[in-house]
Amino acid sequence: MAGSIVSRESAPHPATVLVVDDIAANRNLLRESLEPQGYEVLLAPNGETALKVALRATPDVILLDVNMPELDGYEVCRRLKQDERTRAIPVLFISANEGTQSIVDGFHAGAVDYVSKPFKAEEVLTRLETHLSVSRLTHALARKNEELLTANRQLEAEIARRKEAEEAALRANQAKSAFLASMSHELRTPLTAIMGFSELLMAQADAEGRKEESEDATRIRDSATHLLGLINELLDLSKIEAGKMTLYLETFDLGKVIHEVTRLVQPLVAKNGNRLEVACPPDIGLLRADMTKVRQTLFNLLSNACKFTERGMIRLEVRRDAGSPSLQLSTLTFAVTDTGIGMTPEQLSRLFEAYAQAETSTTKRYGGTGLGLAISRKFCQMMGGDLTVTSEPGKGSTFTVTLPATADKAALA
Repeated sequence: MAGSIVSRESAPHPATVLVVDDIAANRNLLRESLEPQGYEVLLAPNGETALKVALRATPDVILLDVNMPELDGYEVCRRLKQDERTRAIPVLFISANEGTQSIVDGFHAGAVDYVSKPFKAEEVLTRLETHLSVSRLTHALARKNEELLTANRQLEAEIARRKEAEEAALRANQAKSAFLASMSHELRTPLTAIMGFSELLMAQADAEGRKEESEDATRIRDSATHLLGLINELLDLSKIEAGKMTLYLETFDLGKVIHEVTRLVQPLVAKNGNRLEVACPPDIGLLRADMTKVRQTLFNLLSNACKFTERGMIRLEVRRDAGSPSLQLSTLTFAVTDTGIGMTPEQLSRLFEAYAQAETSTTKRYGGTGLGLAISRKFCQMMGGDLTVTSEPGKGSTFTVTLPATADKAALA
């Protein structure tokens, strides 16, 4: 017998080996070879005892003699493999039968290896360690597979939960959009009537020289107009969020639209003592886009500039930038610059977020919902362009709209 050749110091834990042999000398010889290597050795003199010990102690590996009276090694191995509690224990046969059929029968019974007698301690130890390593790896793989299955089940549950949450959010959003659409209709009708009657009262009061009543009627009309604007903004945003906002593309004279917008904004310019400068080439030409949304975006930007600027300058610059000659595309740029209060980096980071400005001190001081900029940017993006901003506190801001000159191709892609 050879001396110690395999160190067990690095093993994860002492392995338990069940030695089954009807000859006591063989059992003792194997125990004397294994115990110095750190193995815990259990002994069984026959097959029946081996089955009981295997169930009670669940060894890590079994060294099983083939030729035993009453219950031979093949039958013991078959019974071990039929029982779920012992099925995974590796079995190594030890036998004096070296014939091929004997080895084949051993593997058919469920053994993982076969050692011939007379055995050498070095061979037994090496094969034992090899199959213990394989067994450990197999168990580790099984644990990993179970962990992966558990993680996969958790992931599937999380996906299902998120899908359910998304569907619930979609239903809530649809309900909100339907509610806003219904409420906007219910509110628009009386507001339109209020605006109409207030204008009649203004006309009558002016005709009869009743100045105070005319001013009251003007305030009523202006308040109703403001409220109608807020309702329209909420409805526009709900349509955008629900994906129901439609583009109505048409080719129109851009210069005429610029003239209309600057005329409409003049009262707001004068209100805070500002000056409006417009730089637009007379031959700016045509634009194919949603004219209403272009007009609304420009009006929002100019009215914002008027609101946050006092006795300053507001400038609207319009230019057509040449694009790639091969694509024959060009870009229209609208830049609205003011000398107003400007914005901090923190304000800029949330500027285009819907509802983000509702509680800010600036909004409370100057009025409005802050939805106009979010809506304007969405409009620009729907038409294949964008709305960006640069600003510095105390020095003013510049809002820049870029649109493809042929917005129909970009918007419908």
